[in-house]
Amino acid sequence: MKFSTLTIFDHYPNQSSRTPHQFYNEVLEQAVRAEEMNFDGVWFTEHHFADFGINPSPAVMLAAVSQRTNRIRLGVGVSVLPLHNPLRIAEDYAVVDLLSNGRLDLGLGSGYNQKEFDGYNVSLEDKAERFNESLEVLKKAWSGKPFSHQGDFFQYKEIKLSVQPIQAPFPPHWIATSSEKGATHVANMGSNFMGLGFSKSRDELAKLIDTYKNVYQKSGHGNPDQLEIPVAFHVHVGETSAEAESNAKGPYQLFMNTPHGKNISYEVLKQNFNPVIGSPDEVIKQIHSYREIGVTNFMAVMNFGGLEHHKVLSSLDLFGKYVIPACK
Repeated sequence: MKFSTLTIFDHYPNQSSRTPHQFYNEVLEQAVRAEEMNFDGVWFTEHHFADFGINPSPAVMLAAVSQRTNRIRLGVGVSVLPLHNPLRIAEDYAVVDLLSNGRLDLGLGSGYNQKEFDGYNVSLEDKAERFNESLEVLKKAWSGKPFSHQGDFFQYKEIKLSVQPIQAPFPPHWIATSSEKGATHVANMGSNFMGLGFSKSRDELAKLIDTYKNVYQKSGHGNPDQLEIPVAFHVHVGETSAEAESNAKGPYQLFMNTPHGKNISYEVLKQNFNPVIGSPDEVIKQIHSYREIGVTNFMAVMNFGGLEHHKVLSSLDLFGKYVIPACK
């Protein structure tokens, strides 16, 4: 089992006085602490034009982390390919891989937010086709050779990037999806799967992973049990269960309700989605449960709902001190 952190950069200017400048610096400090506490990776999301996710450029943030750390893997979870020129993505993340001495992990996704697509003047209906073509361009661009491309959305003639990733021919990469249709598509491609555990019950997640692994094997891509399957969960560790819930209850409820403008109680959310909130022993027990259904990289979303910086650091410390040694 590997362990990573995932920061979604959810921001609440109406509920908190924390500025984006302060938030970014806190996240950088948390990334350094994650390395100190023996996490395997730190991942950042990409979002645009909304307070619910204020990191429009994960490559810039990961480049900053690369200069503050030495060992920990640096992941984007995910780069929304349809919103961008794929050459820009190829160049930016090649630089991250170079600056980090080959530590880039590349999560890729097709996006879902209408506001983001409208902002970039890109049709949401074309996202699958744009994603597939962008991935094709990425592979050509990172081949190290001059290439041409004539597609429906992008056209290039005899170009070659001036920088290439250290990890050749393509950095480790995953495609994110939360539907069985998407998991089936990713498996048929022979690509790695990344999931969001906090949007599903344990049973729903187990079914999604089983679907992916079964299709992957039937499609002739090899043994799916050898794959790294990263899945993200909300996590907060306290010295006791009572302390953990006292710290995380409000922020977790805020995070889960904000995108849909709802006010579902913590108790109902906890029952439906099983956030990993509790003492070290309770968290260890839940992680073992998720390992049983195929999760091999447990991605801990620890900075959520405006949770205070010192409480995030405390959770990181307890996770690194007690949970990681018990679950490795």
